[in-house]
Amino acid sequence: MATSMVHLCRSNFLRIPCLCSQTARSFFTMNGALCFRATQLLYAEPPKKKKRVDPKQEMMRQQRILKRMKKIQFKMGDPELKPIEEFRTDKKLLLDDKRKRDTPALTYEEQERRALLQKDWARHKFQEHVTETNLIQALLRSQEKALKELRAESEELYQQAIQADSNLFPFEVKGPVYTPPIPGYAKDSPDGEYVDISKQYK
Repeated sequence: MATSMVHLCRSNFLRIPCLCSQTARSFFTMNGALCFRATQLLYAEPPKKKKRVDPKQEMMRQQRILKRMKKIQFKMGDPELKPIEEFRTDKKLLLDDKRKRDTPALTYEEQERRALLQKDWARHKFQEHVTETNLIQALLRSQEKALKELRAESEELYQQAIQADSNLFPFEVKGPVYTPPIPGYAKDSPDGEYVDISKQYK
C-alpha cells in the first residue's frame, strides 16, 4: 500500500512541467539562449513641451527689439542723398546785411484795392462755376431725351449708342504753357553762352 502511494506521488510530481528535468531542459533550448537584448534604435528625442508665452511679454520683447533697431539707425544716420546744387545757397550771402530787403508797408488805399480785387475775383469764379454746372445739366437732359427717342425708334441703335467709346482714352492735350518758347533764345541769350555743367549721377 505504501509502495503504491509513493509511486502515485512520484507520477504526479513528474507531471508538473516546471519541476520536470526534461521539460525544463526543453524550455530553455526551444526559446533560445538567455542573452543581452536591446530595443531598436530611435533617432529622435521626445517632443518638448510648448512653452506658454504671455502676450504682454511677447509685445514687450518686440518693443525692445524695435527700440534697439531705432538706436542703431540713429547712430548710423540717414542715407546720404544726391546733392542739388541749385537749392544750395552760399552762407556768406545769407549773413550779408546788405542783401536783406524789408517788405514795403502797404498804404490803406492799396490794401482796400487788393481786398476789393480779391472779392471781385471770388464772385467771378463763383459765377463761372454756376454757368458750367447749368450747362452740364442742360446737356445731360438733352442726352437723356435723345436716348429715349432713339430707343422708341430702334432698340438696336439704342444699345449701340450707349456703348463706351474706347477711343476717348488715353486723352492727351497739348496746350499753351506759362512761358512759351522763344525761337533762337538759347543762341542769343542775354546772359551769354549757356554751358550745362550739372553733375550726372549714375
